[in-house]
Amino acid sequence: MKRFTAVRFQFPFILILSCILFNVVNGQTSTDIKQLYTDVFITHQKAVIPNSNFSKPLEVTLKVYLLTITRFDEVDETLDTGVAILTTWNNDGISWNPSSYGNAESIVVSKTDIWTPKLVLLNSVETYEPLGENNDNLGTVLYNGSSSIFLGDLLSSKCKTNIYKFPFDTQTCVLSFVVWGLTHKEVTLTADPYPVDVTYFIPNSDWTLQSYQSRTYLLGAFDILELSLTIQRAPLYYTIMVGCPTILFGLLNPLVFLLPVESGERVGLSMTVLLSFAIFLTMVQMAVPASSNPMSLLLVFMIVTIALSGIIVAVTIYVSSLYYRDPQENMNIILKYFGSRRHRNKRLIVVVPELEKIEKENVKYSTEMNITWKDVCDGLDTYMMVIYYCIIIFINCLFFIIVTV
Repeated sequence: MKRFTAVRFQFPFILILSCILFNVVNGQTSTDIKQLYTDVFITHQKAVIPNSNFSKPLEVTLKVYLLTITRFDEVDETLDTGVAILTTWNNDGISWNPSSYGNAESIVVSKTDIWTPKLVLLNSVETYEPLGENNDNLGTVLYNGSSSIFLGDLLSSKCKTNIYKFPFDTQTCVLSFVVWGLTHKEVTLTADPYPVDVTYFIPNSDWTLQSYQSRTYLLGAFDILELSLTIQRAPLYYTIMVGCPTILFGLLNPLVFLLPVESGERVGLSMTVLLSFAIFLTMVQMAVPASSNPMSLLLVFMIVTIALSGIIVAVTIYVSSLYYRDPQENMNIILKYFGSRRHRNKRLIVVVPELEKIEKENVKYSTEMNITWKDVCDGLDTYMMVIYYCIIIFINCLFFIIVTV
């Protein structure tokens, strides 16, 4: 009973003590904050760099928050991104005693009320305006002068592209920021210990963020913050819509050698495949990036495929012309070789008349090779189909090995 009474007595005491401590810590009122603003900013000059010792540069710490990758244009070589940069520095012109203002240790101010570094994207393709210039961003100032503000914007930067392995390409783009108008003797940039944060990053359906890094370096008289992004294209769409039809056209072409010459459809089929592929190439040229430095390997692959298709048309016409040649026309040694692989051996039995005594078994057989133009055409068809399939399969394998490694 005594223990229960003691607990009942201690609980209200602890509750009252907690309320007192809470009011001591968070006792500032709107009057305190207004007075703090008045006292702090009455003599504050936001146009002056807040550095108490101008013999040393003001140190500005930067942390990049990557928000989104909006678009990547291979032809124009531009990357559109959403970026916010947490900028932190020490404002020596602002300080106060928290106990004099209801224990207020920080205040939220507009960027128009304090000095802020004017960060500009150095490799911008549009305007050279400071980040967040058109936004009324809010910053935080602590009682010891430590200041921070988020400067963010949608940026369009120049990015040198390499589409050699399109659509399995990987691009590395760099965003370079500089404090506009201030040299490293006045302001020095320092990267945060964790320089890049992707907590709020929204993925892009066409590009995957592979890696990122940030660093600062001196370029001439200015400190530069460099954000490097490595992105990889999602290849599924282009593989299905461009790569697969190209492979199909390549595998379909040599099948014309299976058609008999008598059908009269060989040349027509080969021409149809060639024209179909030419039309397809015209349709997809807008989807494949147009660049000569370097040229896309996929375009080279398509050009080689259409060139082989043209050669097949020429070979088909030549084989058809051989089929209808005069049987008495002489063949050269190369054509005889192709024909000998497909000719039909004919054995002619010649019975020699009896002169004196001839036994029944004395019969002489003679065998001769009779190669026709049809045999030559059949041999050429077989060889050409095998050769072209070997070439096409080799080219396809080589292409996918190069672009995926």
